[in-house]
Amino acid sequence: MIKFGVKSAVLGAAVYYTIDKGVWRDSSVTSAIYDDLEQGASPYVGELKKQIPYELPPLPSNDRVSYLFKYYWNSGVKATFRFLVDLPTHASNTADSALSLISSAINTGETNPSSSQEKVK
Repeated sequence: MIKFGVKSAVLGAAVYYTIDKGVWRDSSVTSAIYDDLEQGASPYVGELKKQIPYELPPLPSNDRVSYLFKYYWNSGVKATFRFLVDLPTHASNTADSALSLISSAINTGETNPSSSQEKVK
């Protein structure tokens, strides 16, 4: 219960901080915040590059992030509606498969009635 409370408090603080800084306002404010964050992180990234011999990729530009977000969002919407359009077909195919499986199981049980009657006698 305490773990849930701590997680909720951290989430609430993060949401409050982003609202207070204006992340959820218009895109120009968000872009300015992103630029400030990038400039503020630059010295630390430089020190980190010296300590780690791995070359970090550059941060994506705002246009690229915006394009990728739109692309993947639209892909998710298309996939969701494709699933909803195909749902009746998949449901009827599943029902047909279940019906044939059940009928074959019933027919198999009826073809061997002598074996079950022999056990009764």
